[in-house]
Amino acid sequence: MSTKTIENFFTGKTLVIPSYQRDYAWRERNVDDLFDDVEEALEVGGSHYLGTFILSQSDRSAPVHVVDGQQRLTTLTMLLDVLIEAVDDNHIKQHYRNTFIEHPVTGAKFRVLGDNEAFFRDLLAGKNPAPVSDGQERLQNAHRWIRQRVNALEGRGGQALVKQWLLCISSMEVLEFIEANEGKAIRMFQSVNDRGVPLAKMDIVKSLLVYYSNRYLQGELDELISAQFGQAFRSFSRIKRLAGEPGYKVRQIDRDAFREDDVLRYHYLAFDGAPFGLTAGGDYSATSETVLEAFLKPALKRLRGNIDKLREFIHAYTIDLTEFFASLEQVIQATRTDKQSYLLWVVQDLSATLYPLVVRLYLKRWLDKRGTTDQRRLIDIIELTDLRVFKLRGTNPQADIFRITRELHQHSVEWVIGALQDFCRWGMPDAMMASRLIDEDMFRNPALPRMLLQEEAVARAAMDEPDVCLTDLATLNQNGLTVEHILPQEPDNSFSIGSYGFASDEDYLLHKHKLGNLVLLEGSINSACKDRTVETKMTAPNLYMASSLCAPKAVAASCASDRRFDRSQLVERSVHLSRTMVECWPIRKPYAPRALDEMTNPADADVE
Repeated sequence: MSTKTIENFFTGKTLVIPSYQRDYAWRERNVDDLFDDVEEALEVGGSHYLGTFILSQSDRSAPVHVVDGQQRLTTLTMLLDVLIEAVDDNHIKQHYRNTFIEHPVTGAKFRVLGDNEAFFRDLLAGKNPAPVSDGQERLQNAHRWIRQRVNALEGRGGQALVKQWLLCISSMEVLEFIEANEGKAIRMFQSVNDRGVPLAKMDIVKSLLVYYSNRYLQGELDELISAQFGQAFRSFSRIKRLAGEPGYKVRQIDRDAFREDDVLRYHYLAFDGAPFGLTAGGDYSATSETVLEAFLKPALKRLRGNIDKLREFIHAYTIDLTEFFASLEQVIQATRTDKQSYLLWVVQDLSATLYPLVVRLYLKRWLDKRGTTDQRRLIDIIELTDLRVFKLRGTNPQADIFRITRELHQHSVEWVIGALQDFCRWGMPDAMMASRLIDEDMFRNPALPRMLLQEEAVARAAMDEPDVCLTDLATLNQNGLTVEHILPQEPDNSFSIGSYGFASDEDYLLHKHKLGNLVLLEGSINSACKDRTVETKMTAPNLYMASSLCAPKAVAASCASDRRFDRSQLVERSVHLSRTMVECWPIRKPYAPRALDEMTNPADADVE
């Protein structure tokens, strides 16, 4: 451990961010904090502490791996590069460039290995590379903000202030830890994360596993753990990017609060610890803290007396965790190519309670499997479960779902299908589903977009037209696919409630959000429908008749013969749609007897 100036810290080193490290995470506010540090150092006129760096170097000729401090060091390098580029004097510019950016003999002073290396070099070279990950996008945003702030700085104080900043940064101090053993350096990182991005439990789990590998297995699994966690971090970055793309947004994942630690928790709920004598997933209310403190730490402590078992567990857990992240990425990626995946994740916004089960089923390659008692695939049963219980009923019975998730390792596809069907019978039987769809307000129900898309499919089938393809569905979503009230949601004074068959204002209020008064419509057309009478909406060529969807046109057609859309029509439509939805998502859908007899391919049914 030693204190060094920034200039001495860079001297004689090639600093490298290992490929297993997480993506760049700093945002503009973090860049501002770094600028504040420099401005404070200028004010006090002396040395100023900038932070701690934990490094690993196997021998004096090897590159120096940055174990902790990568966010600050990456940002500092970008700041130095922009400041140096702003200097007019070529001699001064070359001195600082040789010191901090590119040595004439050894090359780049700071490197980002893995997928981001070429992007980072192009960014510093001013080539304006196109980001392909969230981390690269944050790098680009930070670099752009640094350039804007340095431009403002130069405008305020000219070349003299730019040179003053470079001189000041060169003399600022850092605390440097160098450890030859990278595993020990990673362990140190957990306790000395000074002023950096707050440690996620994923980082601590990685450090804990490396510690046990280092302490009890002579570092045998250090490299595996680091590489696998690097893959998991990159998978998560791609998951967030995929889930945030317009037209393909997965709302549960697109939230800022959704982080790697959530996936760590989902994995715990779906991990099979039985081969190691461990119980995982027992606490359905577990947090990422629970995973660390109540599962991993006790498990590792218990197994450390049996080196072979410890090695086997660390290896299996690490690989399975990485595969779990990769599988979540793959099921989200499938929304680009598979319409049912799109409907489940994007339109229906699958409940996060079902994530552990779905990802584990995907890993076991069971999602497309069928049983012998129901003709649907397991993914269809998942859709049924989410729509009936989590969406329509609006409840979140975690204990039941996590019990199925925890026990599926001991059972077959047939058992999972049966367990989910029993769950649906308890949570939303047919009679309850039908009555809710007829009697209750549906406008705010999260199942509504999926059900109205099913109405659209039925309307197209009646006209012998193909269903909406995935590409068109994504475009509709991106442009705004909305729910339209056929009779107005907020009627004005010109709307005569009595002439539409309603007994009173209260009667109208009880019906306006019912399923029969709702239909899917493009957002632009929905906006144009505002303040229009229901008759105008159905007959004007630029309103319902201009929609690319069949359902609103079918509503208009039902009223084409001077039949007014009124209370009786609304109720009739609610009953019809209720029947359609119950038939579309039945709890059981048995094979026709003949079809079952003809099933000869073992892949068609799970008979374990």
